[in-house]
Formats: sequence, structure tokens, C-alpha cells
Amino acid sequence: MNISGKIQGLIKTYGKDLNSSVNQVKDVKTKAVLSDDLAISGESKIKQRAFQAARQAEDIRQDKVQALAEEISAGTYTRSDDEVAEKMITQAIIDKVV
Repeated sequence: MNISGKIQGLIKTYGKDLNSSVNQVKDVKTKAVLSDDLAISGESKIKQRAFQAARQAEDIRQDKVQALAEEISAGTYTRSDDEVAEKMITQAIIDKVV
């Protein structure tokens, strides 16, 4: 019984089909990569610039911190309930928009 001869015959027969399928897949992948495109809207560009500016800005504004520390130490730091509520609402709206 000659099994290796039969197996090689099967490999040749099915190997051709496998190779042509692989080549077809490579061709499809190549065509898909060549046709990809990216478009960024104007709004996205503005957001990107804003995020970039925020990343480059200092995290802590020392002048404000110093002024608030002085007010607290002197006992003159007061904010009305309305001011606090307005800032909270404003920040919530900004967070929702961005």
C-alpha cells in the first residue's frame, strides 16, 4: 500500500486551491488598505486644539491658589450659595457639551 503517493496527490490537488484562496485574500486586503480614508470634521479639529491647549496649560494656577489662601487666612473668603450653584450648573453644561 502506497499512502505517501496518494497523500502527495491530495496535497497537490487541494494545495492549488488553498494557494489561490490565500492569494485572493491578500489581493482583497491590499485593495482595502489602499482605499481607506479619514476625514475629521471642523468641530473635531476645534475640540482637538482645545484638549491640546488644556494639556499644555499648568495644572495649578499658583496666583489663584495664593489669593484664595490669603482670603481664607484673613477670614474674608465668602461665596454665596447662588455663586456656587451657578458654577456647578455651568460646569455640568460644559461637561455635557464636550
